[in-house]
Amino acid sequence: MASERTDSNPMSSTREKLAHMFSKVMAGTVTREEGTMLLNHLVKEDHAGTVKELAYLIDYPPPGVFPKTILHTIALSRNKAFYNIMVGSLEHKNEEVSILAAQELARLKTSDAKVVLVEHLNSEVYHVRKASAIALVDGLTDGIDIVRRHLMGQAEPFYRSTSALALLTGGRKGIDALLAILNSGEPGPVSTAAEAVMGASSRLDAGDIPKVFEALMLAGDRKDSRTIIELLKVATALGGRARGFDGYVQAFVDYPFDAVRNEAADALRVIRA
Repeated sequence: MASERTDSNPMSSTREKLAHMFSKVMAGTVTREEGTMLLNHLVKEDHAGTVKELAYLIDYPPPGVFPKTILHTIALSRNKAFYNIMVGSLEHKNEEVSILAAQELARLKTSDAKVVLVEHLNSEVYHVRKASAIALVDGLTDGIDIVRRHLMGQAEPFYRSTSALALLTGGRKGIDALLAILNSGEPGPVSTAAEAVMGASSRLDAGDIPKVFEALMLAGDRKDSRTIIELLKVATALGGRARGFDGYVQAFVDYPFDAVRNEAADALRVIRA
C-alpha cells in the first residue's frame, strides 16, 4: 500500500529519497560526494521536480539535517541544473547558507552570476549583502573594483559600510581601494572608508599614513566637518605612528566647530603621548 502511494506521487517519492540520503550524509554513512550521484540521477530524470524538492528541503530540512549540508552537497555536484537554487539560497534566512551560495556563485565566474551578486549588494538584509560583497572581493579578479565602485555610488551609508568592510577582506588591494576612496573628495564615501580604515589602522603600512593626512587636508579645504571628524579618528587610531603628522591635526584645534576641535585635541594627545 505504501509503495503504491509513493509511486502515485513522484514528487513525494523524490523528496523522500533526498531526505533519506541527506540524513545518511549527516550520519556519516554516505559521503556528500556519493550524495551528488543521486542528485545528478534524479535531476536527469525529473529536472523541475528535483529542483523544487531540493529548494523545499533547504527551507525545511529533515530532522537533524542542516540546510548548509544540503546546499554544500548540491554545490559539489557541479551541475548547472541547480544554478537557480544557488541564486535563491543567496537570500536564505540562514547566514551560513547565504554565504555558501554567494561563494558558489562567485566560483562560477560567469557574467550572470556576477550580476546576481552585484544586485544583492543592495539587499535590505545585512548578511545577504555582506555575503555578496565578500564573495565578489574574494572570488573574482575584478571583485575589489566592483565593490569599490558600489561604495562610491551608493547613497545609503549602511550599504556603503557593508562594502567597505568587505574590502578589508581583500588584503593589500582592498586597503589600497579604501585609501583611494579616502582621497576621492566624495564626502559620503570618504566618511565610510575612514570608518573602515580606523578599525584596521594596524594594517596600514608606513607609506599609507601620509595618504590619511592628505585626505584630512582635502576635507579641511572642503570644510566638510563630518569627514574631518572621521579622519581625525583615524589619526587617533594610528597613535604614535602618526607622529610627525601632528601639524596636520594641529590645524583643526581652532576649527569653528566644537566637535572638530575636540576630536583634534584628542588626536593630538594620543599622537604625542
